[in-house]
Amino acid sequence: MQKTESSPIKQSADELLEAFNIKVTGNIVWAGAIIELILAVAQLVMGNAVLAAVILGASLLFGVVAWRYRGRRIPLPLRVIFITLLTSITAISIYYNEYLGVYWTYPLLTACFFLFSGFIGIIAAAVLVIVFAVTAAVALPLDDAWRLTATLSIILVLGSVFVVLLRQLQRLLRQLVVTDTLTGLHNRHLVTGVLQDALARWQRYQRPASVIIVDLDYFKLLNDEHGHLFGDQILKQVAKRLRSVLRKSDEIFRVGGEEFLVFLPETGEEAALLVAHKLRDLIAARPFRGKQHQVTVTISLGVAQLASQQ
Repeated sequence: MQKTESSPIKQSADELLEAFNIKVTGNIVWAGAIIELILAVAQLVMGNAVLAAVILGASLLFGVVAWRYRGRRIPLPLRVIFITLLTSITAISIYYNEYLGVYWTYPLLTACFFLFSGFIGIIAAAVLVIVFAVTAAVALPLDDAWRLTATLSIILVLGSVFVVLLRQLQRLLRQLVVTDTLTGLHNRHLVTGVLQDALARWQRYQRPASVIIVDLDYFKLLNDEHGHLFGDQILKQVAKRLRSVLRKSDEIFRVGGEEFLVFLPETGEEAALLVAHKLRDLIAARPFRGKQHQVTVTISLGVAQLASQQ
């Protein structure tokens, strides 16, 4: 038997986004380690040995974390420790160095929106604004303190708007990626994940699940005789009719031109066969109507129950 070379597996939209988040978070921590090392040397040259030691310790910690979790998502507690240490160092720098420490508040505030997801990032950034505003009120003249607070607040508002819009855009893009635009059903991008989850539940809890493959008979001939626009109308009606008799927990995917996959959780093979017969009879029961023609459509079905060896 000749061995065929497998094609590379394409990443889903969620996997690409997760990979981007991992890379950005790791790069921020690496940047923090390098910058803190430079600041530690600068503080040592200025004669602030204690502060230099604290900054150097933070730099080493950041470097270890970035190396330990390279290529993986850094856990939330470590990200919280990272931003807390940087915030503390920056607040101390504002207190002792006054205006020289202020410059670090802006990149640190921006980093919050990348280190944390969604509203967690907004909350973290808001806490930073409060900490820096209080520190500035103590260490700087009042006129400069409120200006710093105002500019940080503007960044907080703009960053929050960006985060909210980005989350909405991500949801929209994900919906577009996993949805078949003709029928409104999920497309094949979600099938693998759904089947893997079902297989894992079977292996751990022995929870059954079955799939039904649905293929429209002689659909190419229908397209050739009546045109592709008419064929599209029939596909939409078939999808709607199939969906109408399935449970809310069942899922249906369009996996090919005229092929559908029905996923039935908590369903054994015998029950799935009954569902398949019901779907077959439903499709053949009455004709489908287009704008100019009506046709009778039949379907062929295949049924299988997920098994642990698959």
